[in-house]
Amino acid sequence: MNVVVANILKLFFMTIGRIMPASATKVADKLFTSVPFSKRRDNEQALLARADNFTVKMDNGHELAVYRWGNKSDPMIFFVHGWTATATCFSYFITHFIEEGYQVISYDAIAHGASSGSRTTLPDWADSIHAVSNAVGPADCMIGHSMGAMALIMASTIGLKTQKLVLLSPATSIKKFFADFSAGLSLPPNMRESFPRHLWEKYGSIARKYGSDWQDVMVSDFKVPTLIIHDENDKEVNIESSQRLARQWPWAELLVTKRLGHRRILLSKKIIASVSEFVQKSQAKARVS
Repeated sequence: MNVVVANILKLFFMTIGRIMPASATKVADKLFTSVPFSKRRDNEQALLARADNFTVKMDNGHELAVYRWGNKSDPMIFFVHGWTATATCFSYFITHFIEEGYQVISYDAIAHGASSGSRTTLPDWADSIHAVSNAVGPADCMIGHSMGAMALIMASTIGLKTQKLVLLSPATSIKKFFADFSAGLSLPPNMRESFPRHLWEKYGSIARKYGSDWQDVMVSDFKVPTLIIHDENDKEVNIESSQRLARQWPWAELLVTKRLGHRRILLSKKIIASVSEFVQKSQAKARVS
């Protein structure tokens, strides 16, 4: 969103939001759930050309574009991308695990990449994880980035078909999520209080399987070996998010990085090596037991 558009929207919400909150809420809802277009890089297009492509249809009618690399009989690594990204944002990770002899599954979330839709919500994201997982079978490890990691946490409240989790730069507080969105658009105080309620009234029917309210849907007791990785200078999702989760999940390991930010963490050879080592060690423990 460019500066001019952002300033116009802020002025709109500061004025209309006070005198016509219902109308302003509809606009905020559309902005909150609409996904900007994201173009795949050249190396990602080349990676797609090597994939086995298929679709998974969700109960809500959406069709998800799913990609498989490697043999179905090999151990599976399952990726979940973040907001405005696509399945191939993990291209460096995917290439590494292919070379290590894994089957890799990644997919475009609703309204992203080649999947259907133009708007989506976090509960939709969690539902899409279960839909693809049910179609492809159990994973050795599920790896999510940013909102994809957030969706994995929500999805885990009712269980996941995986032995391990890796959460990269995860957002973990929906309350903070709403607060940042409201501040970014200068929503007036009346809307800052009512907007989360509006979203629950509208999308709670989707989310209710995961919890009783927006906070409860993120309270999970899914105890599998978990690696959380977050950069101390992440400007999109503060590291406090992962620190909070590490306190809530004492079985998880937190790895703090420097100078990688929010997105370069997906390109780091050191991070890929750390994740690969975690996956292999966890596999060894599982086989011994």
